[in-house]
Amino acid sequence: MAKDTLYLLNTSFEKDGALRFCPDCAMMEGYLATFPQLRDMLDIVRVDYPRPRPALVDRLGEAHQNAPTLILAAPSADAGPHGEIQSANGLSFLTDARPITRWLAARYGLAAPL
Repeated sequence: MAKDTLYLLNTSFEKDGALRFCPDCAMMEGYLATFPQLRDMLDIVRVDYPRPRPALVDRLGEAHQNAPTLILAAPSADAGPHGEIQSANGLSFLTDARPITRWLAARYGLAAPL
Protein backbone atom coordinates (compact mmCIF):
# COMPACT_ATOMS: atom_id res chain seq x y z
CA MET A 1 0.00 0.00 0.00
CA ALA A 2 1.32 3.44 -0.92
CA LYS A 3 2.12 5.78 1.93
CA ASP A 4 1.78 9.53 2.27
CA THR A 5 5.19 11.20 1.99
CA LEU A 6 6.35 13.88 4.42
CA TYR A 7 9.17 16.15 3.27
CA LEU A 8 11.13 17.94 5.99
CA LEU A 9 14.22 20.12 5.92
CA ASN A 10 17.30 18.60 7.52
CA THR A 11 17.27 19.53 11.20
CA SER A 12 19.88 22.28 10.93
CA PHE A 13 21.51 24.19 8.12
CA GLU A 14 23.65 27.25 7.52
CA LYS A 15 22.05 30.44 6.28
CA ASP A 16 23.59 33.90 6.24
CA GLY A 17 26.63 32.58 8.11
CA ALA A 18 24.62 31.24 11.04
CA LEU A 19 23.27 27.84 12.00
CA ARG A 20 19.47 27.78 11.58
CA PHE A 21 16.47 25.45 11.78
CA CYS A 22 12.99 25.51 10.29
CA PRO A 23 10.33 26.14 12.99
CA ASP A 24 7.59 24.35 11.02
CA CYS A 25 9.83 21.33 10.42
CA ALA A 26 10.76 21.33 14.12
CA MET A 27 7.03 21.28 14.97
CA MET A 28 6.65 18.28 12.65
CA GLU A 29 9.62 16.54 14.31
CA GLY A 30 7.89 17.09 17.67
CA TYR A 31 4.63 15.67 16.31
CA LEU A 32 6.52 12.61 15.03
CA ALA A 33 8.19 12.22 18.45
CA THR A 34 4.82 12.52 20.22
CA PHE A 35 3.16 10.02 17.88
CA PRO A 36 6.01 7.69 16.86
CA GLN A 37 3.61 5.31 15.10
CA LEU A 38 3.48 7.89 12.31
CA ARG A 39 7.07 7.01 11.37
CA ASP A 40 5.77 3.62 10.20
CA MET A 41 2.71 5.07 8.47
CA LEU A 42 4.54 7.73 6.44
CA ASP A 43 7.50 7.84 4.12
CA ILE A 44 9.71 10.60 5.55
CA VAL A 45 12.18 12.37 3.26
CA ARG A 46 14.63 14.98 4.52
CA VAL A 47 15.80 17.60 2.05
CA ASP A 48 18.51 20.24 2.11
CA TYR A 49 17.63 23.89 2.69
CA PRO A 50 18.96 25.41 -0.55
CA ARG A 51 16.63 25.53 -3.51
CA PRO A 52 15.98 23.92 -5.84
CA ARG A 53 14.94 20.89 -3.82
CA PRO A 54 14.97 18.14 -6.46
CA ALA A 55 12.92 15.63 -4.47
CA LEU A 56 10.01 18.09 -4.33
CA VAL A 57 10.51 19.63 -7.77
CA ASP A 58 10.43 16.16 -9.38
CA ARG A 59 7.01 15.46 -7.88
CA LEU A 60 5.26 18.83 -7.56
CA GLY A 61 7.15 21.20 -9.85
CA GLU A 62 9.37 24.24 -9.34
CA ALA A 63 6.60 26.31 -7.71
CA HIS A 64 6.06 23.89 -4.81
CA GLN A 65 9.30 23.40 -2.84
CA ASN A 66 8.10 24.36 0.62
CA ALA A 67 9.02 22.21 3.59
CA PRO A 68 7.30 20.73 5.42
CA THR A 69 5.12 19.25 2.68
CA LEU A 70 2.93 16.17 2.91
CA ILE A 71 2.14 14.54 -0.44
CA LEU A 72 -0.90 12.32 -0.11
CA ALA A 73 -0.71 8.77 -1.44
CA ALA A 74 -4.13 9.12 -3.06
CA PRO A 75 -5.42 12.25 -4.79
CA SER A 76 -7.99 14.19 -2.80
CA ALA A 77 -11.35 14.87 -4.43
CA ASP A 78 -11.45 18.36 -2.93
CA ALA A 79 -9.46 20.85 -0.84
CA GLY A 80 -10.51 19.21 2.42
CA PRO A 81 -12.58 20.60 5.31
CA HIS A 82 -10.19 23.52 5.87
CA GLY A 83 -9.45 24.23 2.19
CA GLU A 84 -5.77 23.40 2.72
CA ILE A 85 -5.20 20.55 0.26
CA GLN A 86 -3.50 21.75 -2.91
CA SER A 87 -2.75 19.89 -6.12
CA ALA A 88 0.03 19.82 -8.71
CA ASN A 89 1.06 17.26 -11.32
CA GLY A 90 -1.92 15.08 -10.38
CA LEU A 91 -0.83 14.89 -6.73
CA SER A 92 -2.59 16.26 -3.65
CA PHE A 93 -0.49 17.86 -0.93
CA LEU A 94 -0.44 20.09 2.14
CA THR A 95 2.22 22.51 3.28
CA ASP A 96 3.05 24.03 6.66
CA ALA A 97 2.93 22.28 10.02
CA ARG A 98 -0.57 23.16 11.25
CA PRO A 99 -2.45 22.03 8.12
CA ILE A 100 -0.33 18.87 7.97
CA THR A 101 -0.89 18.00 11.64
CA ARG A 102 -4.64 18.73 11.31
CA TRP A 103 -4.80 16.32 8.35
CA LEU A 104 -2.70 13.63 10.08
CA ALA A 105 -4.82 13.94 13.23
CA ALA A 106 -8.02 13.41 11.26
CA ARG A 107 -6.57 10.60 9.15
CA TYR A 108 -5.00 8.59 11.97
CA GLY A 109 -7.16 9.55 14.97
CA LEU A 110 -4.45 11.58 16.71
CA ALA A 111 -4.51 14.83 18.65
CA ALA A 112 -4.98 17.96 16.52
CA PRO A 113 -3.33 21.34 17.07
CA LEU A 114 -5.28 24.13 18.78
